[in-house]
Amino acid sequence: MIEEKDYDEIIKISKDIETSAKVINDILKKNNIDDLNDFISTVEGYSKYLNTNIELNKDADVALKDLVPDKKRTSN
Repeated sequence: MIEEKDYDEIIKISKDIETSAKVINDILKKNNIDDLNDFISTVEGYSKYLNTNIELNKDADVALKDLVPDKKRTSN
């Protein structure tokens, strides 16, 4: 989890952002509009950032698994 969102929710958000950026980019290309290229690049970069952040958090979860006591085991 990252804050209150689980990884699957964040992956869905990232994919939605990526899809939206592609749709916007296609519309801009069809209409020969170059003014928003930086914006589209930023949106695509944010989607990639989310995916990278998820992978890093998953790796951290694995690394911390043995260091953090399992609540289920310690509550008995």
